[in-house]
Amino acid sequence: MALRAIVPAALAEALDWSTLALQPGSFVDAALTHQHTDLLYAATWRDGGEALVYLLFEHQSAPPTEGRMAERLLKYKVRIWDRWRVDHAKAKTLPMILPIVMYHGASPWLEPRSFDELLDVPAALRPAVEPYLVRFTYVLHDLSTISDEELRDGAMRTALAKLVTMCFKYARTRADFLQILSRWMDVAREVVRAPHGLEALAQVMRYILEVNEHVGPEALQALLGRDLGPEAKDAIMTAGQQIFEQGREKGRQQGIQEVLLRLLRQRFGDAVTAHVEQRIATATVEENEAWVARVVSAATLAELFAD
Repeated sequence: MALRAIVPAALAEALDWSTLALQPGSFVDAALTHQHTDLLYAATWRDGGEALVYLLFEHQSAPPTEGRMAERLLKYKVRIWDRWRVDHAKAKTLPMILPIVMYHGASPWLEPRSFDELLDVPAALRPAVEPYLVRFTYVLHDLSTISDEELRDGAMRTALAKLVTMCFKYARTRADFLQILSRWMDVAREVVRAPHGLEALAQVMRYILEVNEHVGPEALQALLGRDLGPEAKDAIMTAGQQIFEQGREKGRQQGIQEVLLRLLRQRFGDAVTAHVEQRIATATVEENEAWVARVVSAATLAELFAD
């Protein structure tokens, strides 16, 4: 399990990894979705407690220029808790959130890792006010500092996790990615031999086709067909077609979102908060179309979003 190798050892021992599950939705600002993605997982404790642990990933291919990653992560944490409260209104406590930034850029990561470093507090006053400040740091998993040998030898990683991690490290940044991938065909063969391995490999190859403009489906098919057989080649053909179809659907979705936000701002002004934008960004095409139809008749945002 790749996550287990990244989190602090004590936390890795305390979690019941068999309960780890990907959660729906995204908490990244709508304006940033073309640059970043986030994955939110939930797990329970080994001792049987009811508490949940959320693991938040933000994939970065270049260091943020504004130096405010910790501030952005704080906003994402609040959004996660807000959504969690909807289903746990009577809970006395909140689930712990462990933010993890997975970085796979060429330049060193230099920005502050601790949120309180962003606060403008005179040095002489900091000891007195420190108990009242928001303080947290995030785990930085910098793939650029990890050698290929370490990626291959990760004891807690499956073959699929190793291949995915290698793709995160190189797929966005290297024009010679296919040459790198050819050196990982032994790992790819191990992926294919696992249950549902061909489907998993197709998803990894689909990621490559989406993020690397230098890799075309024909060249990828040729490499996999030669080393993994015709079934792998067919899987890439399917993945390429899915990307084409989803590209059309994504364009439709973005167009509806932009129209809806424009109409809402004209109608409700400052009431259209970041929370509203996030709700629209994570809704289905059908939901956004229904909300567009309600804009004229709805007296309030609550009425607009009512089920």
